Amino acid sequence: MKTDVQQKPLDGSGWLGKVMAGLVLGAALACGLLGVLGLLFHADAQFKTVTSQLLRWFPGPVWGLLVAFSFLFRSSRQAWLVLALLNGSVWALFFFLHALMA
Repeated sequence: MKTDVQQKPLDGSGWLGKVMAGLVLGAALACGLLGVLGLLFHADAQFKTVTSQLLRWFPGPVWGLLVAFSFLFRSSRQAWLVLALLNGSVWALFFFLHALMA
């Protein structure tokens, strides 16, 4: 069954908005994920533990992937909206886990 709804193809329009969404909201999302993982792993300030090394190197690649994947959105508005919703979810989970574990 074919629908009459035509989707806009992926193109290079709105690249500045997409990259800014990836940079700004991607950084906040990477930090939020870092916090959630830190709480789940019960990480401490010891630099030589496996969990602290994992968490130390986690945000950079994740942030880079989020910036790269922000170009897969059809518009910069969609990139900002989806990344903002993901940020809200991750940070809500972080504060919930923080209150639960404290």
